[in-house]
Amino acid sequence: MGILQSLRIHKMATMLSLTALFLLVATSAFAFTAPATNSILYSVYNLVIVGMINNGLTYIVGFLSILAGAFFLMQQKMVVTLFCIIGGILFLSAGSIATAFGYIF
Repeated sequence: MGILQSLRIHKMATMLSLTALFLLVATSAFAFTAPATNSILYSVYNLVIVGMINNGLTYIVGFLSILAGAFFLMQQKMVVTLFCIIGGILFLSAGSIATAFGYIF
C-alpha cells in the first residue's frame, strides 16, 4: 500500500470519527425566539422582523434586483449578475427565511 493510499484511509477514518462524535453530541434544534416586550431588543426585533419583512418593499427590491441581474447578464457581467439574482431571491423569500429561523411574526 502506498503512502497516498495510507493517508487517504487515515483521512477518511478521521472524517468518519468526527462525524460520529458530532452525531453523539448533537442536541435538539435551537430556534430564535422573539424577545419580550419589555426587553431592550424588542424595538430592533419589531423594526426588522415585523416592520420590514413581508412588507411590499422587500418584494419590490427583490424584483428590481432580479431585473438588474438580467440587465447585467446581457452585458455579460457574470459576477454582478450572480450577486443580483441571489440577492433578489433572498429578498423575495425573506419572510419564509425568517420563519424558518424561528422568528414567528
